[in-house]
Amino acid sequence: MDGRVQLPVAEFARRQFKVEFVDMVTAAGAVANFHSDLIRQVGISLDAHQSRGVVVAAHEGCVGNPVSEERQRVQCLELAEKVAYAYPKIRIIPVWVSLDGRVETIA
Repeated sequence: MDGRVQLPVAEFARRQFKVEFVDMVTAAGAVANFHSDLIRQVGISLDAHQSRGVVVAAHEGCVGNPVSEERQRVQCLELAEKVAYAYPKIRIIPVWVSLDGRVETIA
């Protein structure tokens, strides 16, 4: 939900999926505080707006999930796996976002 990283994530998603508009499903500390409503909201974006993919983002300075970068990266991958399980035909890209706007794919 952190506005400091929304623009870099949206720009990254626009480039990756070659789209003009990006839906944002956000929640404080979402990679750690996953709940099924997030998956439902992603489904709305995919079904109603024909979204082409999903970016799952963790970021530096997350107040909603104040753990190490290493732990957030693991959590981000775990959430990306849950989204991929729910929507197996959709491309899912887990990323780490620094507060200077750099977006790095997590492998």
